[in-house]
Amino acid sequence: MPGPQALPDDRSATGVRRLAPAAQVLIGLEAASQAAVAAAGGTRSAVFPMLVPLLVVLAVGSIVAFVLWFRRCRLNVDRFGPDIQKYSAGWAVGAWFVPLAMWWIPRRIALDIWRATEPAGKTWLINAWWAAWLAQTVGATVLDELGAGDNGYSAFDVVAGLAAAVLAILVIRQITSAQEAKLRGRVQTTVTV
Repeated sequence: MPGPQALPDDRSATGVRRLAPAAQVLIGLEAASQAAVAAAGGTRSAVFPMLVPLLVVLAVGSIVAFVLWFRRCRLNVDRFGPDIQKYSAGWAVGAWFVPLAMWWIPRRIALDIWRATEPAGKTWLINAWWAAWLAQTVGATVLDELGAGDNGYSAFDVVAGLAAAVLAILVIRQITSAQEAKLRGRVQTTVTV
């Protein structure tokens, strides 16, 4: 009977080391550029039409990088134990694009990823990030419908956007670090067995 096989000590196989910095930088740049546009006068600013292509690229880039990172983290959990997760890796991507489900399922997946990676609590960060993200997406939409931002941006938009970005960057950092440590530990454990 063959013994346990060692996982390769190849960080690129986990993908989080490459995807995490890209997601963090793009999220930070996107939030900072939105705040700068709001400070410059929002949609009524003379520079706004020139910045729209940059804003779109940063928004799409940050979404793509984050969702790819999120999926990779979910796939990594299968290396810790395939029966730990409630949702498949496909849901780690798809849940963000399903109306109404996007307000709950990604949070559940993030909590499951965290618990499988680092079971010793600290879920407050994921909950804080999720609350800020909901405030940014849902709250800003409601305020916009009520006419709170006459220039396309309200103070709430800016504060919620910056808070959601900072917390997302911290979530990425925490999960990435925990997954890398766990994957390294598994490599060392299976090699020495």
